[in-house]
Amino acid sequence: MPQQPGQKPLNLVRSVPRNGAIRVSPDLKTILLVFDKNVVNDSVWANNRRQIKLWRGSNRIGINVVRIKDTVNFAKRQNIYVKQIKPLRSLSNYRLVVDPDLTAKNGQTLGKTVTIRFKTGRRIEPEE
Repeated sequence: MPQQPGQKPLNLVRSVPRNGAIRVSPDLKTILLVFDKNVVNDSVWANNRRQIKLWRGSNRIGINVVRIKDTVNFAKRQNIYVKQIKPLRSLSNYRLVVDPDLTAKNGQTLGKTVTIRFKTGRRIEPEE
């Protein structure tokens, strides 16, 4: 949808881990993406959950893209949670890619590819 006068495009506000983060715990279970508009509404969710991919090098990593429904928790309508199916590997470079067709409830799209790069640290083995 073309941008209407007075409307700002959809933007990623922050991520956890942040872009460029190093020594991210390999035990991290969920990557958080926070946008400035509602991206979890039923009208856009089927599309949006397909717009996010996780890579380790040239290998695509299996993920589940989940939400907290905006009708359940209004404050979470801007959050997307990415949960990898298998644990992250130690000392590895990851790249989370959000495609430009991610869409807000108001019809605005991201309009550009957003990439978040991070590197995991060493997995700490429990002492015996």
